Amino acid sequence: MKQIDLQHHIERERIIKTSNGELIPENEPTILFCGRDRLALPMLSFYRELCLKDGCTDYQLASMDEMIRRFEKFAEASSTMKQPGITEGR
Repeated sequence: MKQIDLQHHIERERIIKTSNGELIPENEPTILFCGRDRLALPMLSFYRELCLKDGCTDYQLASMDEMIRRFEKFAEASSTMKQPGITEGR
């Protein structure tokens, strides 16, 4: 099992909602941000603000807080931070 974030993981090439085992439909768009993407942390912080304004649950806010903490920790320790798309898929 490969953990994606606190709410999802990959199992047998399918994305699954960890809390209840629900499969994410293959036709549902998804996105993945890696820790080395230097725009990911500001994007996560902005998304958390949107969650707060929308009245999301404490569970969602705590999940976002943890992911932000993980991205911050990675950015502080990493020498691999880069602009997204700079390698043009190579």
